Amino acid sequence: MQLSSRTFEVADIEAATEFCYQQNWTDGLPVVPPTRHAVERIIEYLHRDGAEVVGVVPPRNGVATIEKIAINCTMAGCTPQYVPIVIAAVEAMLDERFNLNGVQTTTHCCAPLCIVSGPGVKELCFNTREGAFGHGCRAAASIGRAVRLILWNIGGGYPGDPCKTTLGHPGYYSFCVAEDQESNPWEPLHVERGFSPEDTVVTLCGVGAPQSIATAAGYGPAEDVLFVLADAITPLGSNNVTGGDIVLVLSPMAARNLASAGYGKQAVKQEIMRFATREVRELKRRRTIAESNPNHWNKLADPDDAAAQVPFVRSPENLVLVTTGGWGSGAAFCCVCAGWGALGGLATSRRVTFPTNREG
Repeated sequence: MQLSSRTFEVADIEAATEFCYQQNWTDGLPVVPPTRHAVERIIEYLHRDGAEVVGVVPPRNGVATIEKIAINCTMAGCTPQYVPIVIAAVEAMLDERFNLNGVQTTTHCCAPLCIVSGPGVKELCFNTREGAFGHGCRAAASIGRAVRLILWNIGGGYPGDPCKTTLGHPGYYSFCVAEDQESNPWEPLHVERGFSPEDTVVTLCGVGAPQSIATAAGYGPAEDVLFVLADAITPLGSNNVTGGDIVLVLSPMAARNLASAGYGKQAVKQEIMRFATREVRELKRRRTIAESNPNHWNKLADPDDAAAQVPFVRSPENLVLVTTGGWGSGAAFCCVCAGWGALGGLATSRRVTFPTNREG
């Protein structure tokens, strides 16, 4: 197989790891040295030309070929079977509405979150129980890591210049979660977004770190659960006061509570929209949004009416609902990942195309 990338010879695995650091091929964590054999194995599994261009990754505008993606997936520890999900994630991030250039360079803390849904979740052994966002799952950890390395090595998203995120968050190393179709009482995320139930789909959202919400869904009525979920969406410092998308992750207990009370997914969204508001008198203390901004809250409420309510969720489509995680305690912990507002990081989805022969 003819590869276009440069090759280097090193003495041993330790030297290879240090060489990757010296070349600035990693953002701080060690990487798996991308040997020729490992990269070729991925390309052979995909049955695609290594020179095929998937897209141009900002802000450095590096060209993401199948070969370059395979290299970064190797460095992240992906098996070949994970790579089609990474490719679909790159395609989703390059959608114009996602505004990847902005996500890569903003002072906000948004990072691309990969949400995987569909049959591939079970086939590839994603963790959809305890610790769904965290440790212990190779699929989620390495896929999220591969996306970050692509943004780093191909897109050039280095902190300071050009990445200006003031604080960032741990999701800048790896940020991937899978939907639990078995505990989800409603239609899966990918079906809601127009795909077939048989499709495996990855949805990308530019969001901040997960913020825990104790909903008490094991004890309380659904209306209270909805109110608490909505309250977590409305801090004054949230960019979602300008609109944009929000990822709301429900634990199975919280989802069951709402579904048992007769709420469908759209009804859940409508109720959260109704509750997720703040008064004008409070919004006036948030001074970081110019009144001339076309997405300013003064377009939605009378700025002279101190008691008028300003919505943080502009439409049901702005709420990305995902059910996953452990059953937990009666507190029924859920989480919200606030978005970048109307500026970008908006939810984009792509169907994952696996090779016909999925052995490898």
